Amino acid sequence: MTDNPGDPAIPGPADRVRLNAALAATGAETGFWDDRGRPAPWPDDIDEWQPETGEPGAPEA
Repeated sequence: MTDNPGDPAIPGPADRVRLNAALAATGAETGFWDDRGRPAPWPDDIDEWQPETGEPGAPEA
């Protein structure tokens, strides 16, 4: 992950291309799904995503 100055847990654009190709070749999932529920590659804009809230969620009872 060499080209992403932000969150080190998010792969940079070049790494996402490499990871998506490897995942497609092996049939592994990224943890992202398209609108129909099928496994999807890493989003191109993931490094621009912002959290919805700064507060941790309440534990489910």
